[in-house]
Order: sequence, then C-alpha cells, then structure tokens
Amino acid sequence: MPEKDSKDSFYYLNAYQDGITPGQKMTIQHNISFNDWRAGPHIAPLVTLTSAEVTQRKEASITLEKELYAQLKKLAAAWDEQAAQTMLLERALEYLHTPEVEHTSNEWKQDKNGIWEISNRTYKMRYKISYEKAADVYLVSWGIIYNAPKQPDSNYKNYWGDSIYVARQDKKKYPSMEAAQHYIQGRFDLYCHLFREISPPVPNECRRMFSINGYLAAGYTLAPPDKEEPNKEAVDDLLACLDDADASAPPAEKPKAHISEKKAERKKSVPVR
Repeated sequence: MPEKDSKDSFYYLNAYQDGITPGQKMTIQHNISFNDWRAGPHIAPLVTLTSAEVTQRKEASITLEKELYAQLKKLAAAWDEQAAQTMLLERALEYLHTPEVEHTSNEWKQDKNGIWEISNRTYKMRYKISYEKAADVYLVSWGIIYNAPKQPDSNYKNYWGDSIYVARQDKKKYPSMEAAQHYIQGRFDLYCHLFREISPPVPNECRRMFSINGYLAAGYTLAPPDKEEPNKEAVDDLLACLDDADASAPPAEKPKAHISEKKAERKKSVPVR
C-alpha cells in the first residue's frame, strides 16, 4: 500500500480501486490504516491533552468528515446524470454504425457449400438437398429466419431470448430428387409472400429483434397492428398434414411458386438442382 507521504505520513492510503469507465462505472474507494513507524511526531502533541479534549476534537473531525462525504455524494449524483448522457450517446453511435444486413434481393442464390438462399432485409430462407448413399435417400434441410441487423461489438448487448426461426425442418428423407424438390417447392409456396418486397414490414412481436438499443433499425417499418400475421401454429399443422403426401410421386411438371407476376415467378420458383 502506498503511503500518503513517504517521508512523514502517519497513515497508509489504499486507493488502488479508484477508476472510471465513461458511461458505465465510477469507483472511489479509499481505505486508510495507521502507520506507527512515522506517527510519533503527529501524536505527541495530542497525548498531552485530556481525554475530553481529544474526544471533542475527534467528534469535530467526524463532523467535517461527514460534510465532505455529503459533498462527494452530490458530486457522485452529478456524475450519474452525466454518465447516463455518455451512455446514451454511445448507444446512438452504435445505432448509426450498425451495418446493413446482407441479402439476395429476393433472388435464389447458391453458395459454395451447395446451400440455396433467398433473402431480403427481413427474412431469409435457406435449403439444401443432399444424397445419402448408404440409405439411398435424399435429405432435405430448410429453414426461414428473421434477417435482423446485428449491432457491432456493443457494450450493452441485450439477449432477449426471441427465436430467430419462422419455420424449419432438418434432414427430412425422400426417395428421389424429384420428391425432395417437390417438397421444398411446397414449403416455399407457403412462405413466398415473405419474399415479395426488399424490406417487408417487421411483425410487431419481433420489434425488439429489429431494434438497435430500443429503436427500430433504420429503413424498417412495423406491420400495422390490425394486419393479420401468418398463424405459425396453423401453418405447422398444415405442414404436418402435407407430410404424408410428400412421399408420393411428384407431378410430371415441376410446380411453380404461386406469384401473380410472370417476371417475379421466374425468380421465385425454387431452383432445380
């Protein structure tokens, strides 16, 4: 512990924990302890006084000490307010520096691992069909997630626990590529309405997911409160009912996504692999 004055101080001062993290924390913690090696000259004039006189001086010192403490508390309260402003400004910068989400502009694209993706600023659908030689089956994995923006290296990250998945299925088995492709086309047909705009409105229940530090990310809008969102449970029930029919032979002509515009239909059909 450092001494207040290495030459003649009669006490040690421990102030190692003092510090400040702007916008987060301020620490002032001082502990003092007696240094009898150098206390002699300081205590000598006091021990010649009466006990009552020393006690009176002690009480007066405590009073002054408490007054100084009260002043420090007022300064600490002022720091609270200013640190909160620093924190708010930091979060505003995080909002402004949050990068735009990557997407495919509602067009199907395949990556180097053979995974197909179609995405926009709000939704992302991905699927992969793989062949398992040992079982002579085709495995289909697919999923639709919310393509929410991610703020960079935040000091104030909130983990809300909201699921990013709209729907998904993992390693569903089919006897042929045609049957597997027919299945994934059916899944896309159910959700193709999510891929008609570059920035579809955000469902109200996902507002936090698309917000940066409590404010909706730039360029997004919320779906009107009275707008009927797809009932996920109803869709899941429908998928379960369709599963039994999925194994049947697909029609001679590959089904197309049900989109009114011919130009959009060419983009939105699931690509044949």
